[in-house]
Amino acid sequence: MIKYFCRYALFILFQIFVINCIIYPFPTNFIPANDPNIQYIGRWDFSDSLHPEQSWPGVYICAEFSGTSIGIRIDDNVNYYNVYIDQRFYKIFHGDKEEEADYILADSLENTHHSLRLSKRNISFGRVFTFSGFLVDENGSILPPSPEPIRKIEFIGDSFTAAEGNEAKEPVMKWEDKFPFTNIDLGFVGDIAQHYNAQYHATCRSGMGLVCDWQGNYNLAMPKWFDRTLMEREYPKWNFKQWVPNLVVICLGLNDLSGLKGKDTVVSEENSSLFRKTYHEFLTTIRSVYPGVTIVSVAVHAEWAQKNVKQVVDEEIANGQKDISYVQFGVYIGGYVANGHPTVETHKKIAGEIIKAIDQTKVFPEVN
Repeated sequence: MIKYFCRYALFILFQIFVINCIIYPFPTNFIPANDPNIQYIGRWDFSDSLHPEQSWPGVYICAEFSGTSIGIRIDDNVNYYNVYIDQRFYKIFHGDKEEEADYILADSLENTHHSLRLSKRNISFGRVFTFSGFLVDENGSILPPSPEPIRKIEFIGDSFTAAEGNEAKEPVMKWEDKFPFTNIDLGFVGDIAQHYNAQYHATCRSGMGLVCDWQGNYNLAMPKWFDRTLMEREYPKWNFKQWVPNLVVICLGLNDLSGLKGKDTVVSEENSSLFRKTYHEFLTTIRSVYPGVTIVSVAVHAEWAQKNVKQVVDEEIANGQKDISYVQFGVYIGGYVANGHPTVETHKKIAGEIIKAIDQTKVFPEVN
């Protein structure tokens, strides 16, 4: 009996050893978040350089590494991320631990030089999220990075800009159910950035407007949030000098249309005038933090938004501003899911209209 028990115990220990070797082949060389070879794109708070934080949508990290695998140390069990290895989509990553934890992003790779891009797919509210570093093979390392794209675009908007629910199939979904089906890389933001081989920042929040949110909350207005490093915190303020775009694309107004309506479901001329006044003021703010920037103002399919945004742009041009242009897009029949949000295909069509307007500005004279 004792002999049998010993054999059984050894068998179990062997199984545990094999399972750990096969299922948990964690790389062991930890590279902290402040390694100078790691590239951060988007609004990150580096107050603690070993645990930088983020909460705006569309932030991403790029790194070059050597070896057969790469892991990540992160505190985030909410968001979903696209993992690209050597410029190709590899998988979707989602953390499932309530606290900071280590995860494998890619393994069983060829033992050579690789590139990684980890991009946040969706938007979420109420928390900030921490990245602490990478894990690579014992003999691996994070290598000097490739040059970042020279062109820079900042997109300012709402859930359309965040590509909320664009990969969904259902016409109606709950808020958090949309998270796995949101992919900003396949929204008009990603499409336009890829077209111009540009870095991008996505300064956008679902439900937000220029004057108020879709429910009429005047505190949820982009001009009041524009200077935040973290979407969910008023401080620290963002340093606009550290990342200056060549182009700003603004797509706001759809939520204002909802939030500014009266009981008769019509936006009064007084509220329309407030929208236009606030838009002019916001354009002044953008020019003050980004001197010489080119601006494209985009109006969504709603007639009210198109009328008022175009009036703002026309007035800007009449007052001598040569840095701004207007574009609108219409309704794409059958092209909406997840509570009225554009599908991936609809985002491509929207991107096409905006690209035409950008091309006319000559801000990017040559597209590679």
